[in-house]
Amino acid sequence: MSCIPKKQCATSNEVPVLSNDMIFKILLMLPAKDLVKLSTVCKTWRKLINSPNFVEAHMSVCEPVLTFLKHSSESRPNMFSIDGNNGSFTLFEPSSSKTRDRQIYSMEFKSRKSKVSDLNICGFGDILATCDGLLLATNKSGTLLVLNPTTRKLVPVKPGTMVPPHDESYGFVFSNHTREYKLVHLLLDDMGHIDSEILSLKTMSWKGCTVPSFGLFRDFRHKPVAVSGVLYWLPGDNDVNYFVSMNIDEEKFVRNALPVNSTGPNDRLMENCALLNFIAQMTVYRIQVWTLKTDECVGIWVKRYTINMDYDITGLVPIFMARDGRYVMFKLSRDAVYEYDVEEEEMEEVSVDGNLSFKMALPHMNTLVSLENSAPLW
Repeated sequence: MSCIPKKQCATSNEVPVLSNDMIFKILLMLPAKDLVKLSTVCKTWRKLINSPNFVEAHMSVCEPVLTFLKHSSESRPNMFSIDGNNGSFTLFEPSSSKTRDRQIYSMEFKSRKSKVSDLNICGFGDILATCDGLLLATNKSGTLLVLNPTTRKLVPVKPGTMVPPHDESYGFVFSNHTREYKLVHLLLDDMGHIDSEILSLKTMSWKGCTVPSFGLFRDFRHKPVAVSGVLYWLPGDNDVNYFVSMNIDEEKFVRNALPVNSTGPNDRLMENCALLNFIAQMTVYRIQVWTLKTDECVGIWVKRYTINMDYDITGLVPIFMARDGRYVMFKLSRDAVYEYDVEEEEMEEVSVDGNLSFKMALPHMNTLVSLENSAPLW
């Protein structure tokens, strides 16, 4: 009587099983838009990709991009709108009527080339602030929304005190202490006084906070910059020797000295590698870049480098810093972007693949941060 053969080892044709740790590392190298698609492969991948640990790890390796709005009347397949549809604030397919609408685009930079991508979302009024891949925006109807254009998830936000757009400023920041995102709303009243209020996106409730001292802000032309739980503002665009900060957990406005005076509208505060940077036009031919570093809880400005050119560069507007600060991107006009290489000390025009032509753009990241996956989110 013959013996029943034992179960044999796996053949060489079988696909080896990867560990969860290996899958984690492989998926981490993919862009967010591909991960959104891969999250539908199976329940295991969906759980992994939407987990707080993975979302936070992926966000830490994301390269910054620019996001901006542009009018378009072109009707395309897979276009979605954020404007209210019968009272619902979910993405929906707009009508086919060719009305001019504000659509959102992103611009990626690599090797002195840039690619403009249409994110196929329309119905925007304005983009007010960005944080961790989330946008604070209004739709055409004026409704305040928080949106992740990559995951296409959004939520309406309870409105605060209503004032004209030129009399207000929004900051969008994450609190490391309470582990939630918050909005800071500054508003100018009829008497010229500035009031402030804070919205917790966890409870969706507004509350008043410390009022900035009279004259602390001259105008709201510069949008605030969020760095490690602190918001920073340039309070004016001419002859300013200080900036304003607000730690979201302390909720107090503080006046701080700039390393050099801000003398024109093109000077900017910028975030890079979780540090605050100040880019200042010094002369017609020279721009300085400073970084605020913390030494024993005291902020110290350190000059990182000086951009010297033998031609007029007063028209260059800093738009963001990329790749650990080696590259600084500038916009010269609606249709021209320049990249300064710190190591090579060269300024070159960036080749643009796509239709540029935007008036204002904000630094952004394509992340997976959304309503369901957060330790970082509400």
